Amino acid sequence: MKINTPISSADEVEMLAANGADELYCGVVPREWIEAYTGAIWLNRRSPAGANLATYDSLAELVLSAHRYGIPVSLTLNAPCYNERQLQSISDLARRVTEEIGVDALIVSDIGLLLALAELRLKTRIHISSIASVLNSETIEFYKELGASRIILPRSLSLREIRDLAMKVGDRIELEAFILNDGCAFEEGLCHTTHHHRVGAFCFNIREWNYEVYRDDGGPLGPEEKDIIAGQMDSYREWLWYVNGCGGALSQEGLPLGPCGLCAIHELSRMGIGSLKIAGRQASSFRKLASLRLVKAVVDLVRSGAAPEEIAARARRVRNAPEMCDSGYMCYYRGFGG
Repeated sequence: MKINTPISSADEVEMLAANGADELYCGVVPREWIEAYTGAIWLNRRSPAGANLATYDSLAELVLSAHRYGIPVSLTLNAPCYNERQLQSISDLARRVTEEIGVDALIVSDIGLLLALAELRLKTRIHISSIASVLNSETIEFYKELGASRIILPRSLSLREIRDLAMKVGDRIELEAFILNDGCAFEEGLCHTTHHHRVGAFCFNIREWNYEVYRDDGGPLGPEEKDIIAGQMDSYREWLWYVNGCGGALSQEGLPLGPCGLCAIHELSRMGIGSLKIAGRQASSFRKLASLRLVKAVVDLVRSGAAPEEIAARARRVRNAPEMCDSGYMCYYRGFGG
């Protein structure tokens, strides 16, 4: 089981390599893309501001540095869809980053791009992004036939659903699961709203919305009905707060809080999940490092063959946020073990 870690600068390679990153993934948004589409149309699923490298030279430096440590690098080309003109630009980009720079894998979500890359016959691995919403084994087989070597599973899947998929596909294709940071209130592959760095994600603002509820017959709600709905909305708003990173809060040790699957690592390993994805290309270097150390602490215990109870206890201990863990809202995989 590998730890796939986000990166946005060559300066972070040594730090992440020294602390246990097995794989790195990043994005690049070259000047030509910004000139053609401004910052409103994203090349990948992260804003050009802060989450991406800005030049091919900086990407080449990052890849060269990572390869010195024997660490492969994946590049995100995972916007939900591209038009014909964009596909040509991205095809040229894909050829350049694989043949000249040596990127090891491309993370793709748009089927049009996937078909275009197949025609190029690039010597690189293709990873299917969670944006593609691979929710069943038939979809996995479909992407495998189109050349995919890894499926990044959507955040919305439960452990039981992941287990069923893993059993059906066996070792015919590698599976990757999210493990830390950056949740999503919706099924992100079906969400076509923007995450503009100045405006914020659409789902971030739901907690502030006002709402009105009406009965089917148009009559007024009774007091008991109002209380039930108000309670449900309060629970939903609390969950959204956790999903959106706990408002940027840190634990007493300064560790990042937010969506977390540390307790599920043993179970994911037992299912045969090949890679654990730490989200957060836009995060600070400190947050990337702290997140990696959290995951590595638990993965090391799993690799040592420790008992599930010991691993779960270790996960809670390194997280050290018992009230948040007990709420269940911070768990990527709620109902663990179900």
